[in-house]
Amino acid sequence: MGKLIDMHFHLDFYPNHSQIYHGINEFCQHTLCVTNQPEIFEACMDMYSVTKYVQFGLGYNPQCVNDVSFNKSTFLKNLKRTKYVGEVGLDFSPKYYKNKDKQIEIFDFICKNSTDKIMSVHCRKAEKILHEILNNNANSRVVLHWYSGDEVWLKKFLLFGTYFSINANMINSDKGRKIIERIPIERLLIESDGPFTKVDGKKYTYDKLSKVYVCLSDLLKINSDRVRDQISQNFIRLVEG
Repeated sequence: MGKLIDMHFHLDFYPNHSQIYHGINEFCQHTLCVTNQPEIFEACMDMYSVTKYVQFGLGYNPQCVNDVSFNKSTFLKNLKRTKYVGEVGLDFSPKYYKNKDKQIEIFDFICKNSTDKIMSVHCRKAEKILHEILNNNANSRVVLHWYSGDEVWLKKFLLFGTYFSINANMINSDKGRKIIERIPIERLLIESDGPFTKVDGKKYTYDKLSKVYVCLSDLLKINSDRVRDQISQNFIRLVEG
């Protein structure tokens, strides 16, 4: 049976992050700890060792655009330290739309310099431009995190070779379930997006990852062992490129 995999987790948002880091390693859960700024990635990498089970993604969350400048030199300096980039992307929802041109410039820069990286990508109301940027820069190892777009763009991303990481909140919403049911199981990955999701009505903690797998198994009406093995195979295929 494959190991549990979490493709999108915010370690630095937990006050007891040191305890969680050690817990994830003890549980042998492959976890991508994404970051929202290059400086946060740098701090995490200086504080913690990369292990078989814990990796860190170099990111700039588009939701930071209103408050935090993107430092190109810090991003480039740290790029060689990881094979993962995330959380990155575009967010054209009302709160961030006024800075969409700045987001596009930053995301295009990130994609140009990350063609060999595995990317965990945020996309909200920006499917067309995000797809264009990924395609123009030939970023082929893309995981769309918590996808919320329509079916038309879902199909286009599937044709592009994109994977989709899904979480408990998606599984527990009508819209999320409809999206998940339209994604071939060969393109699914599991994420927690902890601490921004809930499992059993409580904030996600790393010991609840197996429950997300069970919820997906119940939704798809597929044996839980098969789901776990398939997610593991998808992850290996993505990592091996």
